[in-house]
Amino acid sequence: MATIIRRSARALFIDKKAIQKIVAEQNKQMGFVPDPTATAQKARAMMLALGIRPEDNLASRGIIAARDEE
Repeated sequence: MATIIRRSARALFIDKKAIQKIVAEQNKQMGFVPDPTATAQKARAMMLALGIRPEDNLASRGIIAARDEE
């Protein structure tokens, strides 16, 4: 039987090594590989190449819609 250790969320955020380990594990599970050379310009170029138009504000629309659901 597994032992569950309960810690406060505050304790996790104080220990940066613990939060970095959690994030690394989540990235691995999702198959996400961070790009250390990523920039806003590269992200914009990638979005444009995929046909995403900045004037559509797709990300902002999702955030606004989520706010309106409450």
